[in-house]
Amino acid sequence: MRPVLEPPTCLLVLGAGEPWESTAVESGRPGSGLVVVKRCIDLTDLLATASSGQAQVAVVAAGADGLDRQAVEHLHQVGVRVVVVLAAEGPEHLAERGRLAGVDLLLPAAQITELGARLQALRPPTELTRSPEPAPRRAPGAAPAVAVWGPQGAPGRTTIALGLAGALAARGADPLLLDLDPAGGTVAQHLGVLDDVSGLLAASRRLSDGDLAGSFVALQRRVAGFRLLTGLPRGERWTEVAAGLAPELLALGRRQGPVVADLGSSIEDDAAAGYTGRAGRYDLTREALADADRLVVVGTADPVGLTRLARALGELRELRADVVPTVVVNRVRRSLGWDAAQLRALVTSWAPGTEPILVPEARSTLDRAMVAGRSVAELGDGELSRAFEAVTCALLPEIPRAPRAGIRLRRAGRARRR
Repeated sequence: MRPVLEPPTCLLVLGAGEPWESTAVESGRPGSGLVVVKRCIDLTDLLATASSGQAQVAVVAAGADGLDRQAVEHLHQVGVRVVVVLAAEGPEHLAERGRLAGVDLLLPAAQITELGARLQALRPPTELTRSPEPAPRRAPGAAPAVAVWGPQGAPGRTTIALGLAGALAARGADPLLLDLDPAGGTVAQHLGVLDDVSGLLAASRRLSDGDLAGSFVALQRRVAGFRLLTGLPRGERWTEVAAGLAPELLALGRRQGPVVADLGSSIEDDAAAGYTGRAGRYDLTREALADADRLVVVGTADPVGLTRLARALGELRELRADVVPTVVVNRVRRSLGWDAAQLRALVTSWAPGTEPILVPEARSTLDRAMVAGRSVAELGDGELSRAFEAVTCALLPEIPRAPRAGIRLRRAGRARRR
């Protein structure tokens, strides 16, 4: 009777150019019980191949670009154990990073020849510990989070988000403005902020290292009377944003006060992202819309902008049918020949149950605010400030309006004269 042979352990190797990589590949020689299925060129290649079920173990260099807790969790979810190889002269923080990421084995490069023996001592994939279910994000009494979204064509999402944050700051609510546009943030430029380090990318790295909560306050900038987390410096750097970042930022922000998130335009689902365990290009926007407590949809008051707004409201219903959004029609101007009643009736026909808020075209006011690096609320009372105040009242009626400083001063003067 022939003995039953154990199936070999299939490996994926990502050496990132380290000297031990060739030794790891040679460990899959006949009779070793190991088979190297693929020598991967980068982490995306490794994650995609692991998702196909071809291997049971991934051998990865500690310095591989993109190696983090999220990548390790994805490998565990597809039944792949993770061995991180530490360079002989590698800094100690890489070993600590590996432990935080929950890898199955930390192996010094000098011991790479012992790979087969060390793998035998590891738990089988069926016994791997899965990540615990996340705790509820909305703590009792937490402040609300507002997502400002709209279709393509620059309808004024950032303008409305800035106006809303400024109006909340004028009420003394100390809001947090998150720049979550995956196409590249512009909030910092609107406010005249010289952003050497992207707050969003720094938060993504902290999330991957498991230290976002402890460093969240330090990543914020205070400007124009509110707190700001700056966005991506360039659109192509969306690949560096970790999956699940937007809900974490909203959850942490709620603990401090109201949150306003300035989002991108597209909410297209990136189906290919599931094979690599990484965030899709538009996940930042989709996750924020799915997790926010209240939604603002922005469109422009012209035939093209209103057509896009109607389509956007339909797309949003597919993602968040449980929330009736606040619709803001931006850049309303007399030259279009429509009055306020006609615009409101038109939008209400697409989105029953909504009362659209009209924001006037006020280019000169916005230009002054941008050049000065201030919010519209800081410039004083005006038509645009009153429109932003109307948006705030509709969205966040529970946050009381602060008495105007001028009124307080006049009353104080009258008291002194008496």
